[in-house]
Amino acid sequence: MGIFFKRDLSDKSQAIIDYLSGADMTAVSSFMGEESLKQSDIFTAVKILAGDIASSTFVYKKGAQENDVVLDLLNKKPNEVMTPYTFLFAITAQMLLTGNAFVVVERSEIKAERLTFVKPSQIVIYENDEDGSLSYAYTNLKGYTERLQSKDVLHFKSFSLNGKTGLSPLYALQTELSMLKNGNNLLSAFFTKGIQAGGILKLSQSNLNNKSKKQIKKDFEDVNSGAKNANSVIVLDSTQDFKTFELNTDILKMIQNNVYSTKQIAKAFGIPLSRFGMELVNTTDDSANSLYVSSTLRTYSKMITDELFVKLSVDIEIDFSILTGHDVQTKFNKMMDETKGEGILVVNEARKFYGLPPVENGKEIVRKLRGGETNATTGTTEDGASESE
Repeated sequence: MGIFFKRDLSDKSQAIIDYLSGADMTAVSSFMGEESLKQSDIFTAVKILAGDIASSTFVYKKGAQENDVVLDLLNKKPNEVMTPYTFLFAITAQMLLTGNAFVVVERSEIKAERLTFVKPSQIVIYENDEDGSLSYAYTNLKGYTERLQSKDVLHFKSFSLNGKTGLSPLYALQTELSMLKNGNNLLSAFFTKGIQAGGILKLSQSNLNNKSKKQIKKDFEDVNSGAKNANSVIVLDSTQDFKTFELNTDILKMIQNNVYSTKQIAKAFGIPLSRFGMELVNTTDDSANSLYVSSTLRTYSKMITDELFVKLSVDIEIDFSILTGHDVQTKFNKMMDETKGEGILVVNEARKFYGLPPVENGKEIVRKLRGGETNATTGTTEDGASESE
């Protein structure tokens, strides 16, 4: 057995380097894992994607062999401490932030009976140097480590270059996130640090060494800083003269109005700009949302359901119809509204719509009553048979 890679897959919150520093602004910070959630656009992107996926349900593919045990675990109770929503939300969020999300499958004989979400820091991946198969060293909360076969660990990877480990979308956003952090730091310094934003303190006395200058600067800032009180008074003696730097406020306006980084973040995560509160140009919310569901969400859905099929032998898909307004109830209500309550479906068509078997004399047209209820009245059916209302 050869070690594929024996490094911590946890979030990089402990490995975050210092934020941009220096006048040339050429340094780029590392933003990975939960630390990146401090940036509001990243928080929003993760919340949108994880929320949309977690709020949907798993359903069998047409003609698939049913496995109600696994489907109930996914849709009803994956484990004793998580709901289906929080379970799938945590998986998706962890996968987006670190590139990898893991679930340990606990079985009774051959049947899965519990799905336990674990952090990447609890997993080390091993690769067999003969056939390339993977196994996982899992350390539980008590500190006990056991080696698990690949079939007993669901490993979700949003983006992968080798098919065995994942890469987060944040990898492509390091420059943009550094720009945002730098701009926010500048705004914060301007509005909260008073005279420390920059200035020149002139002294009538000369021939001061560097040590003396540093001490005078420190003492002056400690006494006169406006960080605690924006209306504080600067106290000078006859040997001192202080003048603040003039800051071009156009720079501040540019930082506040900059949407470049937000657009790059939305592009990397595949989310419509309208979900970030930005207006769309030459497109509609409906078309953008349809593209988002058919492209972005379907990609994540395929990755998730493929892993479930390989490890748990269940042929399912994620139903996103409620996000597109194509769920049964929404489509039925839309049809009734568009026909002003007169309806276009006969009873048996409506029953088929809801997955119910046909009934005898089910050719009446479904109509909406004034109170919002529905009723069936007879009319001319498709076969030409005329029935009186």
